[in-house]
Amino acid sequence: MLVAVGATILFVGDLPRKRATDTVRDHPRVNAISEYLREQAAAHRATAAENPDDPRYPQSAEALEALAAYAAAGAEQGIFQMRYLLEHHVVDGRFAWPDGQSGRSIMHFGFDKPVRDEFELEQFLMDLCDLAKSDAARHIGANESEIDRAAAPALAERYGIGVDRVHGALDAARGIRHVFAIGIPSWHELSPATRADLEAIDGVIVEQGAEAVYGKDAPLIVKNVPAPDEREARARIAEIVGLEADALGASPSQQRVI
Repeated sequence: MLVAVGATILFVGDLPRKRATDTVRDHPRVNAISEYLREQAAAHRATAAENPDDPRYPQSAEALEALAAYAAAGAEQGIFQMRYLLEHHVVDGRFAWPDGQSGRSIMHFGFDKPVRDEFELEQFLMDLCDLAKSDAARHIGANESEIDRAAAPALAERYGIGVDRVHGALDAARGIRHVFAIGIPSWHELSPATRADLEAIDGVIVEQGAEAVYGKDAPLIVKNVPAPDEREARARIAEIVGLEADALGASPSQQRVI
């Protein structure tokens, strides 16, 4: 199964790719985030030359240059924001989301008002981490037709987001909004083939219920069963395991959203 990453199509087995922080350690004065910030500053300088009466472009360029320097120093010092962005949001040596929310936010940094202190630089990098997560989730959803659900853990690690967020992006793209947890009574034994049939449902996880929660007769829990409602979720699992639907427990899982 193929997974789309940036402009590149990768096999799931290729994920996660080499960490960008490894490159930073080899070349401490070069990193993709700072380079991208400098490129956007240069673009604003060029626009400012064409629009000398508009102070916003040189103002933003100055702010981006300061941010690039702060990011470069932060990469060398190993601050959290730069470790996270370089490890998870660089593809083929370039910042991964120039056309996403992250890129738009960078282009507007310092545009409407001047940046006055280091705290604003630090806070912007923290906000950029959150925006990059959203861009990654949207990218996953946009490429859901090429992504196997089994790749979710690898994608979560690659982009530094939770596995649930990966599933949420896939679910949103596939039009799935409701998932349920179905409990199979402990007295009903499943054959290996039946369990395999359950696990073959896209996104489903089968695991033993916790004794601390359910007692010594804890049921087997089938998580993430997609269905329009609880009744159909029960019926779907009942048909596979050979029980009446009323013999199964059911509860709605949290609706997944990006």
